[in-house]
Order: sequence, then C-alpha cells, then structure tokens
Amino acid sequence: MDDSQEPAAAVDAFGAALLAYQEEGSCSYVVERSDGFLGVEDAEMYFAEPETWPERDRVALDLVSGRVLDVGAGAGRHALVLQNRGDEAVALDVSPGAVEVCRRRGVRATYLGTVPALAEEAPQPFDAVIMMGNNLALLGTPETAASMLDALRTVLHPDGVVVGSCLDPYLTDDPVHLAYHESNRRRGRLAGQMRLRVRYRHLIGAWFDYLFVSVDELRKIAREAGWEVEVLVPPNPEYLAALRPAS
Repeated sequence: MDDSQEPAAAVDAFGAALLAYQEEGSCSYVVERSDGFLGVEDAEMYFAEPETWPERDRVALDLVSGRVLDVGAGAGRHALVLQNRGDEAVALDVSPGAVEVCRRRGVRATYLGTVPALAEEAPQPFDAVIMMGNNLALLGTPETAASMLDALRTVLHPDGVVVGSCLDPYLTDDPVHLAYHESNRRRGRLAGQMRLRVRYRHLIGAWFDYLFVSVDELRKIAREAGWEVEVLVPPNPEYLAALRPAS
C-alpha cells in the first residue's frame, strides 16, 4: 500500500482480532473513543474459561436456562458454557469474524446481525437473553434504547428475563473520563454515552454507540420502555442487572 493512502475503514476490525487470537493464541486491539482516547484490550478475555470469570458472569449464567440468546457473543464463551450444560444457546453478534470464531469453537447456533433484525424474523421465543461483558451498553443511546428493548421483548418469552452487565461511568476519578462526561453534558447527552470504534493492525472498524449508565439511569430508561430492573450485583464499577417486562 502506498504511504499516502488511508487505512481501510469501516471493516470488521474486532472480528479480525478475535480470529487472530483463535489462530495464534494471542492478540491485542485498540478501542478508540470519539475524543481520541485510546484503550488497548487483550482479546484473551473473550476466550476466558469460567473459573477466571468475574462473579457477575457466574451469577448471570446461574439465573438463566432453556433457550438463551447471547447478545454480543464475541468468541462465544458464555454460549459454550450454556450449550455444554444442556441449554439451547444462540450466539448473536454483528461481527462476521466473531460469529466465525463462535462456529470454530463449537457453538452450534449463531446469528449474524442485530437484535432488531432477529426480531423481524419472529424466531421461537427465548426463555432468557444475556448481555454480558458490559453489553447492556448496546442499548446504544437514550433514543435507541426503547427500540432495542422493544426488540428484546419481541424475541423473549413473556415470562423471560434479560440478564446483563454494565459499567457505572460515574465511579471514576480519571480526569480524562470526567472531561468526556462534561463534554457529553454540554451536548445534551448522558455522561456515559460513548462513541467508539475498534482498530486492529491496519484495520479500522465503524463508529458505534455504547451507553454506560448508572443503575438509576438504567431504571429510568427501562421504566419508560415498560421494563423493570433488579440489581443482582451492585456497581463496583461494573454491575449486573435483570430486566423483565413490567406486568
């Protein structure tokens, strides 16, 4: 490639990183925030064995059974545990590379796409949905959260539950993060509303929205969409919550 050319944009950089780890046993990638902040992540966490998981992950899987949708499945670490214990797990991710890694690792049922896209296909209802690895933040923005929750309600059995983790953005004293929060507030956004993209080697993924919220903010968003929230593991700064359609 000529030095004057820009790197390839809006490709599956995250999936490429997972595939690299699957093939080579090690890989790091960069998460870029819209203010220029860069965080280096080790892909190993997506392949972690259950004995190394944080408590909230183990608590979450103890609460779900039957037909379970794993949203933002990554390399399928949660789906594999569910499948191996006899549950019917479906690993969903928007990353083609992630879905391919799930398949290579033995996940039998996968879905490439979003929850709203799956809802349009009217699948057999799920008994539970898991959104681990802080994937409750996939609600996206306060404006898109309602449509995401509506889609989750569509794919979920009426008595089902969504169990997911999130990070409370206010439990930090890092001045860089606090400045980002303040910038969000000035623009009329929630403090923890993130705009992110993944970089791996020469690959640059598309920007996406990720919504870190406090428990109170999650409850407000959920209540307005007709859901109830129960905190299972309190913020430290990550927390685990169960969401159920309001009766």
